Amino acid sequence: MPHRVTQPTKEQVRAYMFARETARRPPPPPEEIRRQLGWRLQRDDDRLLFQFYLIPTTYTQMATRLTLEWMLAVMRPALVAAHTRENLL
Repeated sequence: MPHRVTQPTKEQVRAYMFARETARRPPPPPEEIRRQLGWRLQRDDDRLLFQFYLIPTTYTQMATRLTLEWMLAVMRPALVAAHTRENLL
């Protein structure tokens, strides 16, 4: 599944690091740091919806191409014969 990472701004990280330096305590676990800075992984539902939106278009293009190929398949031997005759002349 596609995901999107929400990252903090540089200013937020600088402010966090400044507060950490002045606190004089051991660093919290990475999950707590991510929570404080709002750094998280989100599902990218927009991309998924966009892909579902394109499915009918893809099917329509495929059906159109197959229909044209099927209709022109009858003419193909005649076109090949005519092209061969032109090359022989």
